[in-house]
Amino acid sequence: MYFGVGMLDSCTYYAILTVMRQAFKFEFFRSKRNKNLDRTINVSAHIWNHSVSCHRRYYRMFGKTLPANLLQKHLARHRNGRFPHWQNVGSQSVQAVVDRLYRGWQAWFRHETKRPPTFRSRKKYKSFTLKQAGWKLLGNGKIKIQGHTYRFNQSREILGIVKTVTISRDTTGRYYLSFSCDQVPQPEAFVKIGETAGADFGLKTFLTLSTGEKIDSPQVLKHSLRELRSANRKLSRKQKGSNSRKKARLELSRLHRDIANLRSDWHWKTAYSLTEDFDALFFEDLNLRGMQKLWGRKVSDIGFGDFLNKEEWLCVKYGRGFVKIPRFEPTTKLMSCCGHIQSVALSEREVVCKNCGAIHDRDINAARNIKELGRRLWLGADSKPSSEAVCV
Repeated sequence: MYFGVGMLDSCTYYAILTVMRQAFKFEFFRSKRNKNLDRTINVSAHIWNHSVSCHRRYYRMFGKTLPANLLQKHLARHRNGRFPHWQNVGSQSVQAVVDRLYRGWQAWFRHETKRPPTFRSRKKYKSFTLKQAGWKLLGNGKIKIQGHTYRFNQSREILGIVKTVTISRDTTGRYYLSFSCDQVPQPEAFVKIGETAGADFGLKTFLTLSTGEKIDSPQVLKHSLRELRSANRKLSRKQKGSNSRKKARLELSRLHRDIANLRSDWHWKTAYSLTEDFDALFFEDLNLRGMQKLWGRKVSDIGFGDFLNKEEWLCVKYGRGFVKIPRFEPTTKLMSCCGHIQSVALSEREVVCKNCGAIHDRDINAARNIKELGRRLWLGADSKPSSEAVCV
């Protein structure tokens, strides 16, 4: 799920790829009352760690997964007896912690994550969730949570039926309020304009379209390295446990947050522009982890994986086509003019076809091949079917 912060000019969305479900995220005003939220998140971290410990112990003893209903009964007994401070967290919030734990296990069994759910420190545990009880919207950017009233920056109207409310915090001390809503009215699909495009991702040029247009990345991290280095040096010079070290850590966290927000804002605007201009967009499925090992920071700075997720979500929302072709298709070696396949060195920016003599820009040639392969998959044509292809 992906979002933009409510204080920014960018689109403020959590992306849930279901037709009638969406979430709205807003930012709290700073207040001393936020300490109650902070305490609740810390207690939720304690409940999470206790749940992970119980799950591991049960698996070691019986060799199978601890049933969720048994774990919930166990937590309810401790909440009313051994750990009275758990009363700071509502009963449904405790259930939500268990739900998170089992979703994590299911994701690990499906090989969607690198490791199973594990222990988290209070600093790394970021949120708690309320379901039907424990909250009430008061209107005009106000909400009542567990008996305390808070103001938040409500940048837009909350649509649909609110199902859950999640309160989260970041490393800079900001708190965010997320409403997960059902039966949200969907926007009208964009008018068809009869144009499609393939896009080739690169390190020199962020995207090269089959139309010949090239889009460069702002590389926000690269242009902020001097400030980051200075902030890191200041932090390393501070004595551990001191207030000055806390201030230096906050300064560094804010800088990283601003970099991430600027990158995300550019991603949203670029993705929306492409969604408006084309009926269908075709991309190549790349091995980004392997590319990070080779080129490191630059691949992370560009954030192509995050951009693809945003683009896919916008295409679903506005009724556009989105296709990812398999990563092993020879899009660079294949000559778009005649279909001849030849080896192309990474340093070659212009490619001469050995069959017909045509001269191609390396990236535009790849983008045209991606468009042709993606178009066939989008229209259901017979073109090297692969389980790796994704069409929406």
